[in-house]
Amino acid sequence: MKRLVMLSGGVDSSVLLYKLKKQERLEGLVAVYLDLGTPPAEREWRAAEKVASRLGVAVYRNRVPHFELGDRLFSPPELAFPGREPIQAGWTDPCTLVAFMGSLAAKMGVEEVYLGVIKDDFASHPRLEAYLALVREFLEFNQVQLKMPLAGLTKQQVVALGHELGVPLEETWSCVASGEAPCGVCAPCLAREEAFAHVDAKALVR
Repeated sequence: MKRLVMLSGGVDSSVLLYKLKKQERLEGLVAVYLDLGTPPAEREWRAAEKVASRLGVAVYRNRVPHFELGDRLFSPPELAFPGREPIQAGWTDPCTLVAFMGSLAAKMGVEEVYLGVIKDDFASHPRLEAYLALVREFLEFNQVQLKMPLAGLTKQQVVALGHELGVPLEETWSCVASGEAPCGVCAPCLAREEAFAHVDAKALVR
């Protein structure tokens, strides 16, 4: 059975891949990184490659040129931080990414699609549950199952699970900015820092 995992290079999707490979021992795993042309794309891709290579899972980079057109309607907002140049927010909204994953699944002929959605995402994205219901219906029409094993876990619980499974959390990237160091003030950075503060996991807050 061929199973497709969306790997963003962040904590949640990295823990998901480790869970599927090491804890559930599933075969036929293939990871895909969706490159939306945002500032952290290179860092995310490097992180995704490192995580997948440790598990011996093939990972592919799929560019999404639509988001590189600069259309105001679809362009992420700029974030301004004291003492820094404005940066564009990354398109990390699950509602955006799942649609592409569904399309990839149909083209690749996979039977299961795995998404690293966690409990916190449903609070951050009020329309997510309804949207995922539509995506699930679309996938099932094409004989593809949507799986979200981490949907009942909070960020803290995901980090704890990652620590337990030996996930190289220090190699994951959460920040919406590019560069060698995370900004430390964007929402993903703050959520990551808070989660690590409550878990005995020695990892860089990226």
